[in-house]
Amino acid sequence: MEKSVVALVECDCYDQSCVDDAVQRGVDLLGGAARFASPDENILLKPNILWGTDPQRCVVTHPAVFRAVGRVFKKTGAFLKYGDSPGGIQASLKALKRSGHFDVAQQEGIEPADFDNGKPVSHPKGVSSKNLVIANGVIESDGVISIPKLKTHGLTRLTGAVKNQYGCVPGGVKGDYHARFPDIAEFSRLVVDVCSLVSPRLYIMDAVYAMEGNGPQSGDPKKMGLIILSTDPVALDAVAARLIDLNPQYISTSIAGKEAGLGTYLEEEIEIVGAEIQKFIDKEFDVVRKPVEPMPRSRFLKSLKAQVIPKPVILQEKCTRCGRCVQVCPVDPKAVNWGKNQRKSPPVYDYKECIRCFCCHEMCPSRAIVIRRPLIGKLFPFLSFIGLLASSRFVQRRDRKK
Repeated sequence: MEKSVVALVECDCYDQSCVDDAVQRGVDLLGGAARFASPDENILLKPNILWGTDPQRCVVTHPAVFRAVGRVFKKTGAFLKYGDSPGGIQASLKALKRSGHFDVAQQEGIEPADFDNGKPVSHPKGVSSKNLVIANGVIESDGVISIPKLKTHGLTRLTGAVKNQYGCVPGGVKGDYHARFPDIAEFSRLVVDVCSLVSPRLYIMDAVYAMEGNGPQSGDPKKMGLIILSTDPVALDAVAARLIDLNPQYISTSIAGKEAGLGTYLEEEIEIVGAEIQKFIDKEFDVVRKPVEPMPRSRFLKSLKAQVIPKPVILQEKCTRCGRCVQVCPVDPKAVNWGKNQRKSPPVYDYKECIRCFCCHEMCPSRAIVIRRPLIGKLFPFLSFIGLLASSRFVQRRDRKK
């Protein structure tokens, strides 16, 4: 069996010449840019922009990495476009301007693609859905180069190569998908389906500085000093997990991705080229090193689990009452909404309605939402185990009946 190749290239800082050299060396390790793009093809560059923030916070793919990838693939003679869809209904161009990618793209002659509008696309091999809404800019391209950011994530443990393609779903549709697929296993299969449909030709991860802790929006920068590349997104995420001392199976898309034939997370099926991985492993990286806990649909189990599983909490002293958490909450009625005082006070949660998608946490611009485990879950961890076991069996039985 041929192994999935993952290239590790050392990159100590975001100095443009350093990043240009690292990206070029990484692409060359995997066969050169001509392997992934041809003259006159329409190639889409897909960075991780989220809501659009200062790159120094390590929420987005750094513009220097985006520029370097653009420069490498311009040499192939391909026509380059770029884009990402932020959560909610915000226009993608606004997010790209805030993150600095718009200016870089203008300087490099890379045009913006349409990520605000999309169309249903048939996906016969899809596991969660045979029909997915994908942004027009993706549909109109001949090929995609994915440029993810290494970050922690409250829902999936790590957001990287596989999940970066969820940004190919227009913002307004993302909330609908979260509501339709509230169980983490189901949502992970959806993300895998989106990735397999978009099928980027190459993944180039910005891990020069990663995000640890309260990711993917409110964590802290952590230097890793790497650019990571592969044609296998599951393998790339697995190597990224090893670098932060996280079991790759704890990334919710790993098992689903392997089962769907998207790639492999097994160490014996991955070949690492370039830098030595042992030099960069960070066992102090702040990440939750536990399996993701599913949210069951059974009323009894849901009630039990709500008492022990982590939940989003608003830090009132940090909340600016912008209302973004209310806007992006995908369920109806809203799990987080304005109270009696409206915008005079921070929004409040109705945890009975909360599906633990953590969209609110992901999109909060003020770092005012954190993920905390209820007190009973801390005092009696065996209840968490019982709830996890019961809900897992419930999901397995439900899936067998489908």
